[in-house]
Amino acid sequence: MRHLAQIQRHPQSTQPQLVFVAQEQPDGSWLIHDQGDRPSMVYSQTEFAVGALVLIQLDKQRQLASIQDATDWLLNVVHHYFVPGKITPEFVQQEQKKIETWRQEMTAQSQDFTRRQLELEVRREQLEALERKLSDP
Repeated sequence: MRHLAQIQRHPQSTQPQLVFVAQEQPDGSWLIHDQGDRPSMVYSQTEFAVGALVLIQLDKQRQLASIQDATDWLLNVVHHYFVPGKITPEFVQQEQKKIETWRQEMTAQSQDFTRRQLELEVRREQLEALERKLSDP
């Protein structure tokens, strides 16, 4: 799992630590950790300065598998999402319209499915009644 972390000094010692700022979710979104509830782990390397933001990858045992400077990644995020003209109020409004259209389509499909289920249930009951009628002497 990938995390955005900051290298900080542990308050009670001079040893550096990785303080987890955000965690990538399976859907590609990021969960930002609350300021007072950020997990951390000891970081004994000295390749990054205190205060640096880094991207880290943890293995299945939650051990540090890789670490890299987050500058290029953050600049890429800014370029894709925060450059003027990328996400405008019009873009957001268009996306909201798409979502509303999808929601309406899903509601209509759900209602159609429910209607068909009820029709099948009525037909099944009719067939069972006919079977009983035919089997009675």
